[in-house]
Amino acid sequence: MMTSKGPYSLRLPHYWKFILLAFLVISSGILFFERYWQIQSPETQEINLGSSEKLEGVDTFDVGSTASDDTTTTKIIASITSTNSTIISTTSTISPNQASPSPNPAGLAASLQNGANNPTVNLVMATMRDDDISWTRNIQIPNLNIIRYISDSMDAEYHPPVPKKGHEALIYHTYMHDFYDNLPDISIFTHADDSSWHVDTILNNSMAFSLSHLDLEQVMLRQYFNLRVAWLGGCPDWINTTKGVDDAQKAEEPYMHQAFMENFDTTDDEVPEILGGPCCSQFAATRDAIRRHPKSQYRKNMDWLILTTWTDYITGRVWEHMWTWLFKGEAVDCEVEWQSYCRMYHICFGPASREKVWGLEKEKNRLKRDGVLGELMTLLGGEKAQRRLDEIDAMIAAELEEAIETGKSEAGRANVLADLL
Repeated sequence: MMTSKGPYSLRLPHYWKFILLAFLVISSGILFFERYWQIQSPETQEINLGSSEKLEGVDTFDVGSTASDDTTTTKIIASITSTNSTIISTTSTISPNQASPSPNPAGLAASLQNGANNPTVNLVMATMRDDDISWTRNIQIPNLNIIRYISDSMDAEYHPPVPKKGHEALIYHTYMHDFYDNLPDISIFTHADDSSWHVDTILNNSMAFSLSHLDLEQVMLRQYFNLRVAWLGGCPDWINTTKGVDDAQKAEEPYMHQAFMENFDTTDDEVPEILGGPCCSQFAATRDAIRRHPKSQYRKNMDWLILTTWTDYITGRVWEHMWTWLFKGEAVDCEVEWQSYCRMYHICFGPASREKVWGLEKEKNRLKRDGVLGELMTLLGGEKAQRRLDEIDAMIAAELEEAIETGKSEAGRANVLADLL
């Protein structure tokens, strides 16, 4: 007599068992590497809503999408920058890739109307031979000279003393040493890429966009400004120089104390305990900030980077946390993020807009954190999450447009900055 099959009598064919097992293994692997990458790289950023202290319970913001992916924001920015086409900048070039004449950025509109002179600006780029820097043609800065250092070509007009050593730090110090007696008003130091996680989402993940909106008068007043604003991966107390190998939280942390002593001739008790500042070694510095030290300081730093036995990864990372000390003599430089966007880039979100963007970015981050589950939803025909992400991007782009409009007037900036005090 045949018995009916119970629930445990049902069996999948052998090949389905294999497929299911393979799917689980692959999914687990993807999830592991996704979480590992999020931990190792600041691909998300926190926005401080108005206090110099971190807010409890504020989720991180995702900055995984690039400017090229955000077509809505790109179109908005294109329409905004085109309104400045009546004022033409003069761009001279000291680079194989010339930055073509371009409209004046919104950040300088007020100073031009008041008849102020445009500061002279060098854009110092740390690049490799194969890097494409054609994006620099979109930078809207008057009197811009592009000085491209090529790390892997000793035949290039501008190159470090030795090839591919010390990451961007050796190139930056080489420039400050070699140009010490012929510096412009402002020197801006960047990597070769326009779009990367090194640039904030609010700045459209674009260095060309960032520099075109940078208020150079404010740079002159501050003397040093880190081009990235987001606190994640740097503020307010990212490095503790007393940490050793056994208790360090970051790879470069155990090296910071010795690096300070060797680069600045500080005594053991003069090394600051806590270091904080937005990440990523892209910044602007004035002539006075660079000349805060004698020319020999930059030669000393160059020699240290060349002769050290530490890896390039470590030397590049330790210098990422010492620029503030070099140019300002300060260990921590963490301005409230919304203030910095408004004051330095004229992107001024009002209170309601800040809350809205904050909420939208929290939701966006949650959706993108789905990771493998999100991919599975897509395979199963679940397109709702992607549609919502597109809606969020469009709403954030609209808020960005309004914030840029607010930041165009001195009164608008003053109102927002007063609200943030």
